[in-house]
Parts: sequence; structure tokens; C-alpha cells
Amino acid sequence: MSDQRMVIPVGPDGAPTPDKVLVRMGVTGLVIAASGAVAGCFTGFRGTTDAGAIAWLTIFMGGLLTAHPAYVAMVRTLVPEQRRLHRRRAAVRRAVQAPLAAEELTRGALLAAVSSLGSEPVRPRPRPPVTDGRGRLVWWRDRDLRHAFGLTRFTAVTVVMTLVGLCGVLHVLGGIVLASIFLPAAALNVLIHASGIRLAHALAHLAGSERVHSMHYLLLREPYGGEAYLVLHPVEADPDAAGPMLLRLAKRKQARRLAPTGVAEVHGRLEPVTVVVPWIDGAPVWTRYVVNILDLTTGRDRARLTYLLGSGTDAP
Repeated sequence: MSDQRMVIPVGPDGAPTPDKVLVRMGVTGLVIAASGAVAGCFTGFRGTTDAGAIAWLTIFMGGLLTAHPAYVAMVRTLVPEQRRLHRRRAAVRRAVQAPLAAEELTRGALLAAVSSLGSEPVRPRPRPPVTDGRGRLVWWRDRDLRHAFGLTRFTAVTVVMTLVGLCGVLHVLGGIVLASIFLPAAALNVLIHASGIRLAHALAHLAGSERVHSMHYLLLREPYGGEAYLVLHPVEADPDAAGPMLLRLAKRKQARRLAPTGVAEVHGRLEPVTVVVPWIDGAPVWTRYVVNILDLTTGRDRARLTYLLGSGTDAP
């Protein structure tokens, strides 16, 4: 079982790609509109006759089918985010159609690929984790952990809605009507983010667990998307004896302080579909995703690494 959030967005083999669907839609619309125009030339375009009305309706329906692909093409051309997404989808398709062989995805090959990306940029020093008197991490004082689950923004929004609602109760602003809107909204916001609070607390507890594994890591960034991933190999055992582990970071800005390669102290159980917390340079690296153990004998998992390495992609 694999985490669906980690699967690169590719449909089943043989399924038509979005570009092909749009081309087919546009060609179909042109054929329909052309048939309506030809029929109108022979029967007349007068709306008072049934033949003329059918011809106009056919041209209109064909024009709609043609206008949609044209609009999508215009948006892709003018909007930078859509251009990036289009290039990303094309890179994913190329990786799935021609994944690298397993021999090209060993730790040595991945290390050479990461080293060829260039010199290491200047990295900011990690923030030391805040602990309580018993040495446990204080999750609500860890800025990166709060940002990973959106808790900082959630807290600010909840406080503002609560204050506005209280102003309504005290008839300072808006009256009871305003309070009846904002106080329930604040309570609903707390309920929505309750699971994120529990997960953040559980991750902070996991980060202080005594189950620790030393692992080599390689830092990879998703082409065009910018999301950061860690490829983990065991330090003691043969790194290529088993498939590597792939872990997506919660926020890509966490990768700014990480070296391209190094050793991580991974807290947690090294099992399929589980959550771990790596410590690098004395600070935890947070994630909201499960770790995936890749099987390089399958084309699906080789395509993941091929895509992350940027093989066959153009520079963004």
C-alpha cells in the first residue's frame, strides 16, 4: 500500500492525456461547426425555417467545443503558473514513459547526480528546538512545525473571529447578529484544525523517541514544482540491498538549510507507510507525509526517482 499523496499525477497506462483530449475536442467542434455552415449554405440561414435554426444551433455548439480548447491554450500561454503546471505534466509523462533503469538509480548514481547540480549554497543555521524541563519538544513553540500544519495562520484567524464575535456580544460592533456569525465560525475553525493540532503534537513526541536510525540522505527537488524530498539509505547495511525510502518535506523552505547530501538521525519505525522525523544538523525536519519504501523493480517507483532527478526535463 502506498500513500496516494506521494504518487506523481499520472493516469492509467494508455489513458488519453489532457492535451490529446483538448485537441480532440477542438477538432470535433470544428467538424460540427463546419457541417452546420455547409448545411446553412444549401438550406439558408433564415431563422424562420427549421433547417436554418438547426444550422445556427450546430454552428453554435461547434463553436463552444472549439472555444474551450482555445481558451485553455490562451490561459496556458499567458499565466505563468499554468505554463509551469503544463511543463510539469509533460515531465511526468516522459518519466513514466521512459524511467531510468534500476542500475542508474543506485545510491552512487543518485549521489553523482546530486553532486553534478552545482556547488552548495550558503545555508542558514537551523533554529535549536525548544524543549521543556524533561527534554521533550514543545510543539507549539516550534515555528517550522506550526507552519507545516498551518497552525500559525489558523491561530491568527481564530483570534480575530473570536474578538469580532465578542465585540458583537458586547454591542461594540455589529450587535448580536455579528456575534452569531463569527463565534460559530471560530468554533468551526477550531474543529477543522483539531486534527492538525493532534498530528503536530504526535510528531513532536515522535521526534523525541528513542528509536533512532542513522541514514544517508540525498536532497532532491521536484522539477517545476519545487517540493523537496529526502531519499534515505541505511548507513550500516548495503545501501542498494533494499529499496530507498522517499520522504516529502512539509515545506520546501526547510530544504534551504539542508546540504545536498549528509547523514540524518531518523526517529521512528522504518516500516512501509509510516511517519518518521529526521534530525539533520541538530534540528528536526518536519513532514506531513508518510515515508515510502520504493521498489526499484517496478516502473512506477523508478519513474518517481526519474522525475525527481529531472531526467529528460528542460530547465525551468
